[in-house]
Amino acid sequence: MLTLCAVPPQDDNSLLAAYHGGLRAHWPRGARLLSHWLAIMGQGGWSASEKLLLPDSVRRSGLSMRDRKALHRLLNPAAFPLAANPLKNKQLFALKAQEAGLPIPPACDPEAQDLADWLAHESDIIAKPSFRSKGQGVERYTRKDDGWRGPSGAISDMQLRARLTALGRKGGVIQRRLATHERLSDLSPGALPTLRVVTCLNEDGLPEACDLALRLSAGGPRPVDNFNAGNLVLGVDSAGCCMAAWRQSGQAVVALERHPVSGAPIKGVPVPNLADAIALALRAHRVFKDGFIVIGWDVGLTSGGPVLVEGNWNPGTDIVQLVSGRGVSDTRLGALYRHHLVHLPVERWRRAPVMAWDRRGR
Repeated sequence: MLTLCAVPPQDDNSLLAAYHGGLRAHWPRGARLLSHWLAIMGQGGWSASEKLLLPDSVRRSGLSMRDRKALHRLLNPAAFPLAANPLKNKQLFALKAQEAGLPIPPACDPEAQDLADWLAHESDIIAKPSFRSKGQGVERYTRKDDGWRGPSGAISDMQLRARLTALGRKGGVIQRRLATHERLSDLSPGALPTLRVVTCLNEDGLPEACDLALRLSAGGPRPVDNFNAGNLVLGVDSAGCCMAAWRQSGQAVVALERHPVSGAPIKGVPVPNLADAIALALRAHRVFKDGFIVIGWDVGLTSGGPVLVEGNWNPGTDIVQLVSGRGVSDTRLGALYRHHLVHLPVERWRRAPVMAWDRRGR
């Protein structure tokens, strides 16, 4: 995937001014001209879908997907090469989290364990390919009296083991599917709900929780809760309760106070184990802080308490801007971005690419 850094001659808010201003100040003339040309050609700023998702008032102080990715590439130097990035390589993530004693879903590594023996004690599993995002390629397999079933229907034990072994060899993970906390079972019927906690190192170099967004499954066959897969996302109010949920509907978004499938009320429902989930994200950032200033954590809200599902080196800002109704530049996260940009080494500014392929091994 290609990352483009398009820098316009003027910026809409103080965060973009700090980010683009640093590039203008430290890039050589050729890089500045190329980035300016990319901006003129419409390769930067807000996409058409983001303009439909976020109102003008948010976008004026906001951070677009295109700008966000290049910014995170600058702030999180340990992201590349992707093969060595524990927030992209799912096997590395599981290994590091397990070594640190962080709670993660029970899993099987076919290269180190007997997969057949592990499957014999499981009845509901999730298979996730590595180096993927937004729930792409995630599959669920359940075992009933007549055997295993997957996304395409019945599958034999031998076929399942072959598929999972191949997934493991490519860096994927095989995990037990965890039960949803009973308070949220009617609000996320198709997948484990996750609390997105965006943490950022503060002025003292300590992780701080800056943004929250709760993701709920709208139901359906896909075992994911990602917003762009047709699911729900919502903010958490100061009392720790669910706000109205947002869902994409055609080219627009709609606010829902009840779940579209179960009919269960959403607004006002207390988020279970909220403080523990935030504390887990902060603990995880301390483990993964080397080379990562900002991380987006997905914390599963299970019947047994919060569980760390994954960390993201390039956490999306669209959903947190949507649920909060505020652009990142006007938030605590925006203030910390500006702090780190001011203190960024000159050499890192100079090395920032105008265009870069996100290859696994580089």
